[in-house]
Amino acid sequence: MALIFFDLDGTILVNGQVVPGIFETLKALREKGHYLSIATGRNPNLLKGIEKKLEFNHMVLANGGYVISHGKVVYENYISLDTVKRITKKADEMAFDLTIEYIDEYVNYRQDTNKALEFSKHFDLPIATYNPNIYPDRDVFAMVVYEDEVVDKIKGDFPELQFNKSGGIAYDVNPKGDLKAEGVKALIKHLGFDIKDTYAFGDNYNDMSMFKAVGHPIAMGNAVKALKDIAEFVTDDVDKAGIEKALKKYKLL
Repeated sequence: MALIFFDLDGTILVNGQVVPGIFETLKALREKGHYLSIATGRNPNLLKGIEKKLEFNHMVLANGGYVISHGKVVYENYISLDTVKRITKKADEMAFDLTIEYIDEYVNYRQDTNKALEFSKHFDLPIATYNPNIYPDRDVFAMVVYEDEVVDKIKGDFPELQFNKSGGIAYDVNPKGDLKAEGVKALIKHLGFDIKDTYAFGDNYNDMSMFKAVGHPIAMGNAVKALKDIAEFVTDDVDKAGIEKALKKYKLL
C-alpha cells in the first residue's frame, strides 16, 4: 500500500483538462488499496470541482499551505498580516498588479495592466475586486505577482516570502521555506505512512521541495530540467501515458 501525490497542471491536467486514461488509472490504484492525494499550487477555489471528478479525499493545496484529509483541515500555513500589509503598500507605491488568495476566492488588490485578466482567463477563474472594508484581517494563503521585473525589485524586501514562477504567466508568492514539502509531510504523518511507501509526480519548480519529502520522486517527461535532475525516475510526457508507465515500473499498477 502506497501514498501517491499528484501535481495537477502539467501532470494529470493539460490546458486544464484531465488527460485521457487518468480516471481509469486512479480507480485501479484505489482498488489496490493505495491512498491518493492532489499536491498543487491551486487553492480550493481554483480546483473547480476537479477533486470531486477525480475522487480525491486527500489534498495538499496552496503549495502546501492548506492540507485536507477527508474534509478535515490537518495543516495550515498563512502569510502574516504584517507581510500582507507591507506588500500591498509596495504595490501601491510601484503600481504593479497584485492578486491575493483567500481560502474561498481570489481578489485583485491592484490591476494596473492586463496581466491579472490574462491569469483569470487562463484558469477560467473569477477574481473579485479588493474592498478594504471586507478583506484586511482575513487569512491569506498566497499572493500572485505577474511581472519578472517587479519580482526582481521587491523580493529582497520580503525575505520571509518565496516567489515561484508558475505556468509561465505569474509568480506564486508563499511563505518562505519548503512549503509544499511541509504540507506533504503533514499528510504523510496524518495518514501514518512510512516515507519509503510514498511517491510523488510533478513537472514544475514548485514540486522540487515535495520531491525531497517523499521516498520516490517521479518527474514527468515534460518537466523542467531542474526537477528532472532531482527525480528518482523520469517518466514519459503527461500526454504520452507518463503516469501509467511510471506506476507500472514501480509495480503500483
